[in-house]
Amino acid sequence: MAHPSFYGFLSNSYTSALVSPDGVIEWFPCPRFDSHAIFCRLLDQSRGGFFSIQPSIPFHSRQTYDDNTNIVMTTFQTEHGIAEVKDFLPIGRVAIWRRVKTEIPLELVCRPTFSFGAAGAAYNITDDGALFSHPGGGEAVKLIIHGPMKKLEHRDHWEIGPGEVTVVLLYARDYQSEQQMLDEPLTDPNCVEEGTRHFWQRSLLPYEGPYQDAFNRSMLVIRGLTYRTNGALLAAATTSLPEVVGETRQWDYRFVWVRDASYAAEALLLAGDPVACRRFIEFMLNTVDLAGKPYAAPFYKVDGTQSSGEKELLWLAGYKNSRPVRVGNAASDQTQMDIEGDLLWVVLLYWQTTHDDTFIKEYWWAIDTLVSWVAENWNTPDASLWEFREDNDIYLHSQVMCWVSLHVGYILAEEVMHLDRLAQSWKNVADIIAQHIWDDQKESDLPYFAQGRRHRQVDAALLTLPLYGFVEPNHPVFAKTLERIEAVLVENDFVYRYREDNMGTARYPFTLAGFWLARVYLRLGNLKRADELIAQQLQCATDLGLFAEHVNPKTFEPHGNFPQLFPHAALITTLIERQKLSEDVISPGQHPQAMTPSS
Repeated sequence: MAHPSFYGFLSNSYTSALVSPDGVIEWFPCPRFDSHAIFCRLLDQSRGGFFSIQPSIPFHSRQTYDDNTNIVMTTFQTEHGIAEVKDFLPIGRVAIWRRVKTEIPLELVCRPTFSFGAAGAAYNITDDGALFSHPGGGEAVKLIIHGPMKKLEHRDHWEIGPGEVTVVLLYARDYQSEQQMLDEPLTDPNCVEEGTRHFWQRSLLPYEGPYQDAFNRSMLVIRGLTYRTNGALLAAATTSLPEVVGETRQWDYRFVWVRDASYAAEALLLAGDPVACRRFIEFMLNTVDLAGKPYAAPFYKVDGTQSSGEKELLWLAGYKNSRPVRVGNAASDQTQMDIEGDLLWVVLLYWQTTHDDTFIKEYWWAIDTLVSWVAENWNTPDASLWEFREDNDIYLHSQVMCWVSLHVGYILAEEVMHLDRLAQSWKNVADIIAQHIWDDQKESDLPYFAQGRRHRQVDAALLTLPLYGFVEPNHPVFAKTLERIEAVLVENDFVYRYREDNMGTARYPFTLAGFWLARVYLRLGNLKRADELIAQQLQCATDLGLFAEHVNPKTFEPHGNFPQLFPHAALITTLIERQKLSEDVISPGQHPQAMTPSS
C-alpha cells in the first residue's frame, strides 16, 4: 500500500509550518512553536487563515523534500505547463519564503488571521504585496512579491508568473518597533535558500545501514522540533489533531515533555551528537525546582517556564470537525512519577559516552535534588506516562523509572562524586523498589507483569523494562509478559498502547510502541522478527517520511499531532541498536547500555 499524502513539515528551529500536498500553508504559529497561529486552516477550513499558491486551472500535485533538508517542493502539473514551489522557513527570522518557477500563471491567496482565527486582519495593499495587521494589537504580517505579478480583484488575491517569483511573508510581533525590519530590502534569495539548505544538511549525522532515508528524515524532524536557542525538544508541532476524527481525544503537544524529549536526546546521543544531548540535559536541569517535586509539571514551554491549564477555542470547528480545539494541556497539573528517571537515564548515558565529570559536578545540585526527591516519594500514585485523567494508580512503568532514578544516582554518586555513603543509601532504596515490584508481581498470581496495582492488564510501556535494564529480556516473567503483549496488543505487527482506558477504547496503534517491541527482539537476538517490526512501523510514515502519534492500520493515515517526536526518535534509536547488534557490538540478551558496571 502506498504511503498516504499528508502535510509537509517546515521549521527554522524557532517555529514551524505545515504545507498541504496541494501547496497551501495551513499552520504557522508565530513567533514560536507554542504561540498563536496566524495560519490555522488546519483546525478550521473557514475561519483559519491560510497562504496558498496554486494553478487556477485543474492540476495534479506531488510533494518531495529537497535533498535532505526541511525545504518542501510542491510540483503542479497542468495541461498547459508545470509549476514548482519551494517552501522554507529561513534560519534566524520568523518568515516564510516561497520560491516559484512556473510555466503558467498561478493564483496566490494570503489570508492571515490572528489569535487562532479569532480576529481577521486589517490590510493595506502595497506596490509589491500587502501589510496585514491585528486590528486590536501590534502584530503585523508583510507580504512581499518579487517577480511577475498583478493584483486581482479580491483583496487577498494576486496572480504571479509565468517565470521566477520570490514570495516572502515577514512576521512582526509589534509593528511599531519592528517596522524597520519589515522594510529592509530582501536578501538575495539564492543566498537565503542555500544557507537554509546547508543548515539542515549539516545537521545530519553519519549512518550506514538499512533505511538510511528514513533515518535522515527522522533526524531532520528532531532538528526541526528543537528550539535552537536552548536545545529544548518539542513533543510535536501541532495542537488538537485528533486521535480519532470526530471524537474528543485531541491535545496541545507544542511543549517540551520531559519524557518525550529525553527519548529524543537519547537518540541524538546514540547517533553521535553528544552536544545536542547535553544542551537538552542542561535545559532540563535548569528547570529543576528545589522546593517540592523537582518537575512540578510533566512538560514546560520552550523557554523553560511552566504552562498552566488548558483552554478550549470554541470558535474553531476543529480538524475535520473534531472539537474542541485546545491550547495548553491540563496534564500540567498531573503527577507523573517516571519523568525524573527518563531524564536521569539520559544523564547517565551522556556521562558514560563522554566521561564529562565536570558537567556532572556542575549540575550535581540538580541531580541530587531529583534523586533525593524520588527516594522519598517513589511509592506515590500517578497518572502514568499515558497521562490518564482521574485514574491514578501505582503504575509499574513509573515504579521502574523511579528505580532507574535511584540506580543512576547511585552510579554517579559513587563514580563521579565519590560520595560512598550517599551512593549506598540510594542503592538501598533502588533495591527496595525492585523488591516491591517483584513482590507485587508474585502477589498478583499472574505469570506476567501488569500495568498497575489496580490495572491488571498489560500495556505497551512494559516493553521498556528490559530497555532500561530492569529485567533481562529472556527472564521467564518478562517472556510471559512479551507473550501476553503479542497476544493482546499486537495486530499485524502494529502495537496498541493499551486496549482501553476510562475515556473508552484505544482505536489506533501507537507508533512509538512498535519500535519498543522491535528493540526487545533485538535484545533477544531475533533480528528477523525485529526487522519485520521495523519494516511495518515504517509503513506508518507519510509519503514524506513523517510520523504522527497514531496510525490507521488499514489505510496508514496519520492520526494525532504531527509530526510527532516519539516515533522519529524511536526509529533512530532502533536503527542504531540494530546496527550495533549486526556489527556484534552487543550479543543477544545483553543490554547495550549497562546500568551498572557489573550488570
